[in-house]
Formats: sequence, structure tokens, C-alpha cells
Amino acid sequence: MTETDAPSAAPDGEMHASQILDALAARTEDRIPLSAIAAVAGSRVHGLALLVFVLPEVPPLPLPSASTVLAVPLILISIHLALFGEGALLPSRLAAVGVPRSVFVAAARYLAPVFHWIERASRPRWPWLAGRERLVGVACLYLSFILILPIPLFNAPPAACLAALALGMIQRDGVFIAAGIVGALLVTGTLLGLIDLAGGILLR
Repeated sequence: MTETDAPSAAPDGEMHASQILDALAARTEDRIPLSAIAAVAGSRVHGLALLVFVLPEVPPLPLPSASTVLAVPLILISIHLALFGEGALLPSRLAAVGVPRSVFVAAARYLAPVFHWIERASRPRWPWLAGRERLVGVACLYLSFILILPIPLFNAPPAACLAALALGMIQRDGVFIAAGIVGALLVTGTLLGLIDLAGGILLR
């Protein structure tokens, strides 16, 4: 990697998201508890935990039930973030939840180019927004509830918005957080349009 291609400095001297994923993928246990993820991610554990659980949601899923299962931990993490902020430790029950190491191995292998590009483009900015952790938690909670809705193939847009919010928290980048919030508004408009269309069809 050349000096030009190198990622910008990580916030507060912490590891980049790609480095965190590499560190977790290098562990030996089959399932990695969220408490171990918290130890590596530090104060950005909520953002990383949200990213881990939302990445499988980004591809359109034909079965709404799959989104429902994956949305449950997203809701729990978002509620904790909205109530206590990013500096608080994860609740003990949630900290004991294990994530298969294969998830981190696959993410480190296949998503590394994406993360490196994001880390080159991203830097700590717009601290007035990046520091509004509870507001971001409310937005994540709202998007997580949308993921539960039984609408086939509609999981991708809210999941992409959640991923942007999570990356914004990890990178301390308010621009990514703003993109996630704007995306949530667009998702809301699309959802209302679908509801109106379905209502019109049913009333015919």
C-alpha cells in the first residue's frame, strides 16, 4: 500500500475497522463473545457490534423471517446505545452472545477492500453530529424495527443505512452518520409509498 493509498489516521489513535476485523479473525475460538469484541473495539463497541449483525442483512433477502432473526440483536444494541451512549459497557447478557469466528474471517477476507476504501475516504469530522450517540441509537433502533417488517427484499435499504451509521460511529465520521440519517428518511418515504400503494390495491 503506497503512502497515498494509506488510510487516514484512526480516531483517537484507535484501530481501524479493518484492523479490528483482522484481529478478531485471527482468534482461535469457534465463537467470539461480544465481550471479546468490546475489548478489541474499545469505546466503539456499539458501532462494531451493529456492523457485524447488519452486514448479512445488506444483500436483499427473499425470506422476511431471516431479517427478523438478525434484527433482534440490532434492536437490543440500539436500545442500549440510545439509553446509555457509546461509552457504556454492553449489558452482561448481550456481552455473552457469541458470534461465529467465520463471520469475521469472511468479513476480513472479502470486505477488506471496501473497508480500506472507506478508511481512506473517512476521517473524524462533523463532531457535533458524530458525538450525538443517543440520537444515532434512536435512528438505529428505528431502522432495526423496519427490518422486522415482513416485506420481501426490502431489508437492503434500511440495512445499508444502518451500516452507514455504524461506520460513522466507528470512524467518528459525522458525514457517514448524516448519510445514514438521510437514507433513513428516504426509506421512510419509500415505505409509506408502499403502504399507500398496498392500501389502494386492497380497497379496489
